[in-house]
Formats: sequence, C-alpha cells, structure tokens
Amino acid sequence: MATKLTELLQIKHPIIQAPMFLVSNVAMVQEAMKGGIAGCIPALNYRTLDELRDALKLLKRTKVNGGAFGFNLIVNKSNVKYKEQLKVICEEGCDFIITSLGSPEETINQAHRVGIKVFCDVTDLNLQKK
Repeated sequence: MATKLTELLQIKHPIIQAPMFLVSNVAMVQEAMKGGIAGCIPALNYRTLDELRDALKLLKRTKVNGGAFGFNLIVNKSNVKYKEQLKVICEEGCDFIITSLGSPEETINQAHRVGIKVFCDVTDLNLQKK
C-alpha cells in the first residue's frame, strides 16, 4: 500500500513501531524492519552515549530494504542528555527522529542538515499548528 509515509521512509507498510521507554530495543526494531515497517527506540533507553552510538551502528549494518529505523528524542529541558543525544544521532545517521515534549526547532535544523527526517509528536491540534 503506497502512502505518503511509505514513500517518505521507503517502507512497505505505513506503520511506525512505537518508541516505548525501556521496552523498544534493537532486536524489536530489526524485526519491525524485516516486516517492512519503521521501528523506533527512545534515545533515553540508552544510559550512555556510547551505547546509543553502538545501537545506531548495529541498526545501520542490519537495515533491510523496505524497512526504516529512527529514534525518539525528548526535547525539553528535563532531558539533560538531549543535545548530546542529538549530536550522536546526527553523526551516525538514521532515517528519522520523533521529537516529544518541547520545541522541535533545534532538532529539525540539525537533523535536516544531515538528511534525517523529523516527525513531531504533539498532544493536540493546537500544538500541531505551531
């Protein structure tokens, strides 16, 4: 089924596996990609930047055609690792980032410079219109 999402992410089915805190992992995202959908992991699932970098490298090595992978970033001040996580993700690369809980402006600017797509998770239509 061809949709804007399947065309944008080059996936077979218009589905993004939810980035679930402490649940989503590399193995889950690999299976999502094998199934022709996009998989996503919260960056906060990784306690160190080296662990995050290792996950990115592994997902890039094992990526399959028809699948995509990305990371969820909490972009408000409660995430003290945000800027470092964004830097690592942009250095290593992925297909997309989903931002949550704050202004996505910095993420959009940094990610688009290196060809990473950005989706913004919002809680209501008023925030979406911003």
